[in-house]
Amino acid sequence: MKKLLVSVVSIILFGGYSIAQSNIFDHSKFDVLLKSNVDETGLIDYNAFKDSKEFNEYLKTVKSANIIDLSVEDKLAFYINAYNATVIKNVLDHLPIKSPMDVDGFFNKIKHTIAGKEITLDELEHKYALKIEPTLSHFGLVCAAISCPKLLAKAYDGKTVFKQLKENAQLYLNDLQKNKLDREKDILYLSEIFKWFKEFFVKQYGSLKETTIYFINESDAKYLEENEVTIKYMKYNWELNEQ
Repeated sequence: MKKLLVSVVSIILFGGYSIAQSNIFDHSKFDVLLKSNVDETGLIDYNAFKDSKEFNEYLKTVKSANIIDLSVEDKLAFYINAYNATVIKNVLDHLPIKSPMDVDGFFNKIKHTIAGKEITLDELEHKYALKIEPTLSHFGLVCAAISCPKLLAKAYDGKTVFKQLKENAQLYLNDLQKNKLDREKDILYLSEIFKWFKEFFVKQYGSLKETTIYFINESDAKYLEENEVTIKYMKYNWELNEQ
């Protein structure tokens, strides 16, 4: 009887563990590829992805993934990784190009299979990623252009996805090629991302100025708190983010 109880408990414990494990999507192949083929500035070696068997295998798992039972955090990590991997694949499918804008419908017409659904990149962004996190997600979704947020040299992970996104937001707001504060003229130059998605940031942080204060370095944040500034937008550079 004692042995029977031990066996039953073991089945329950290990069975439960297996179920829990099955609810975690494996991004390890994509993680290795990003570590090897994305530099410290976020630029991508597209040719390395083009010849990668592991990349194709990862894309297959993204296509057929069953993510119903994933946690909210794991779903967000999945959507962001799926978006970034699919953007890379979409670039590869249309090389040679100088910009994703060279391809008609790159974001809003071409369909991709993501977790069993035929959707565009815009749909993946707006109907899935932004539904979970409408502000920070913008700093993880990388649209293959120079002015995009930096592509991390690692995959997003459900355990750390919000931390990763916040850190990338801080990097983005402090990148003078994409956002900058001109103290002499009291002009805050922001990426057009903040123009296109202003309503999300205003709803979350109160204003674009407050959004910037939240993420920018301490010195600039203090200046913004003490001074009135005019906000202008930096022209978005759609040139391909390739090495």
